Amino acid sequence: MKIYLAAALAAAAFAAGCARMTGANDVRTDIEAQEKSVDSDTQESDARTSLGSIENALAEYVKSEQAIPDDLDALVPKYLADIPPLDITACGRRTQGVQKYPATILNGGRVDGARIKGTGLWGYVHDSRRVVVFVDCLKPSGNGTPWYQVRGIY
Repeated sequence: MKIYLAAALAAAAFAAGCARMTGANDVRTDIEAQEKSVDSDTQESDARTSLGSIENALAEYVKSEQAIPDDLDALVPKYLADIPPLDITACGRRTQGVQKYPATILNGGRVDGARIKGTGLWGYVHDSRRVVVFVDCLKPSGNGTPWYQVRGIY
């Protein structure tokens, strides 16, 4: 009887240990998911802030120069120290650069998502009346809005 009791206790201890290990794995998975969420939120916030900085620099350029710049490089260094990098995992790897588009991608003053390449770079387009800088990405941001429709925060 003692042997059976010892075996039963050992089996119960093993099962409890497995349950604790499974719980530890669940906690680890939850922590990793939270870290990814925080990273994604940080990337989104950084992208919106950078987009806002570029938008501000464009507004200052247009006000000061009384013209729309042909490309974003015209903002550097007088209106913007440098074109900031863009790091949104959903849109690709960390990138630095600008994809310039013809005015034909504008539809009613807004970027037509069916006409962009989704390069993961900053997108830039202008016509004679407006200038638009955007994230050249078709994937949704955290709030579900496609990145190319997101505006910056000042």
